[in-house]
Amino acid sequence: MQFRITSETENGDPEETLALCAQAEAYYVDPPYPARHHYELRDCAPEGQLASAAAKAQNDGSAPLGLLTLRALDRNGKRVEPIWDVWCLGDARVLNVRPSFGDRTLVDITVEGREDIVAAGVNEQPEIPEVPPLFQGFHLYGRDEEPWGSCRQVALIDKQPEPDPIPLRLLRCEPSGRLLAALESGDDQFDLGGAYLCPLDRMGRAIEEHWTCLHVESWSYSTPGTGQVDLTLNVSCDDFRTAGAREAHELWTAGPPTEPNLWAALGTAGRAAWSRAAQSNLRARPTLDALPGAAYHLDGRYVTDVLAFSLALGEAVSGPGGYFGSCFGTIEYCLEENRGVQRPFTLVWDDHHIARTCLGPSPLTHDASPTFEQILEFFAKHEIEVLLS
Repeated sequence: MQFRITSETENGDPEETLALCAQAEAYYVDPPYPARHHYELRDCAPEGQLASAAAKAQNDGSAPLGLLTLRALDRNGKRVEPIWDVWCLGDARVLNVRPSFGDRTLVDITVEGREDIVAAGVNEQPEIPEVPPLFQGFHLYGRDEEPWGSCRQVALIDKQPEPDPIPLRLLRCEPSGRLLAALESGDDQFDLGGAYLCPLDRMGRAIEEHWTCLHVESWSYSTPGTGQVDLTLNVSCDDFRTAGAREAHELWTAGPPTEPNLWAALGTAGRAAWSRAAQSNLRARPTLDALPGAAYHLDGRYVTDVLAFSLALGEAVSGPGGYFGSCFGTIEYCLEENRGVQRPFTLVWDDHHIARTCLGPSPLTHDASPTFEQILEFFAKHEIEVLLS
């Protein structure tokens, strides 16, 4: 599989190709699991599941807890509004409980976990949660906002080193533009800056594109005298480099699929990559001039989660490999842009009972996936008649 690096030009012209690469090493790798640190919740009054886990840890040595969320309490002991200070610890586990030194009615609880910026909804969070002076500590919550008590302070008592990122190697690259200029300058390392990184199908079309910041850690000539180089890159954002994405991309190597439901055998990461590929290939698909009142059949046999629903909807409207949004917001955008449909129209949802059973928030994940009934309400709001079969 070939790969390409492209960059936007300063004057807004079409993208400039920086490198066309014959192959890659370590492009598809699952990211290393984040380090797990030890924290102490000091002067803690546990409630609910936290209290149960603390009791279990005293008997068994440790106890699973799940997602732990902390929010600051103001000087009156009330939760700060608006919530600007959310701090989350994922996959938390209680390791130890002992009476608090300052107040024997409270306890100090040692927990192990990893920082969870996704659950917190931020790009980064501090090493430990902090509150302004005179604030009274933190209110503790579980995954579903259930109260788990409070604590006055959080301390980091054992910090483990974060795993090193896995560098990406692009081989037998033909450099051009500012990449070629940087190589000719003779520097061993340099920042390439923001660029699009994408795998290509056999026709040289991008399967999907990812905007990321690239740092060239090292480079060498592939074969002396050819001008081709091997690049070792540090990628700032690499959540697209999963083993599941490889499975999806292999199904796109011959171009956009011609059979429906090829995505159904993929796992979560593969389906996410399929959705991105479908969106990236929108321009390559012909736009059908549909008339109002048309009917579309949604194959519901594999709609076991909201991602599968969006993939099935895309194929119902636009055929195999089609895209019609991945959430309510993007579906609404596709409707406004008349992406292959005109309202009002009818959606015939075959085997709908599978989605009715499976859709909705999962108690094991931190998400807000819509229920089957909420999807029907969304369609009704947008002049889409749904026939269930």
